[in-house]
Amino acid sequence: MRRESSSTANHRLEGRSNVFLAATLITGEAPVAVHIRNLSTHGVLIEGVPLPKVGARVRLLRGQLSALGQVAWEGTGQAGIRLDCEIDVDKWVRRVGHSGQQRVDAVISAVRSGGSVGVDLGPPPTESLMAISTALDQACARLAALAGMSVPIAEEVLRLDAIARSLRELASRPKV
Repeated sequence: MRRESSSTANHRLEGRSNVFLAATLITGEAPVAVHIRNLSTHGVLIEGVPLPKVGARVRLLRGQLSALGQVAWEGTGQAGIRLDCEIDVDKWVRRVGHSGQQRVDAVISAVRSGGSVGVDLGPPPTESLMAISTALDQACARLAALAGMSVPIAEEVLRLDAIARSLRELASRPKV
């Protein structure tokens, strides 16, 4: 049985904020869109795929915020990160506005009213379900990496991520 150091045990006794926030994990490879599920001043529980192995050095980004740490444990689609330095949890969970908010509001208003958005969405994906899932994953990663990610947008990114996972599952089912 692995025993934890007293400092690790003390960190675990800290209050944790259960959240559902979009973030980006930098591992030295390609950035990975992740979701922060809970955090304390010294640690973060993330969900995502793929995740680095135990011991990997990582940087977690959320808007303008950044924290360095090390993967303490890793399981199916989840990992715990032990942070190098204490973070301000309130800053990490705070809804952050950004300079483009007026443009975002205008685009959403146009979409809701059926008007023209003026955004080039590119050609519609006509490939396989797996290609559509991959395109959704890439869009989610780009959205999660934007500065000033807001809670409502992060929630929508998570919904898109769930759709991408469902498409991957459909694509991987044997053809009958």
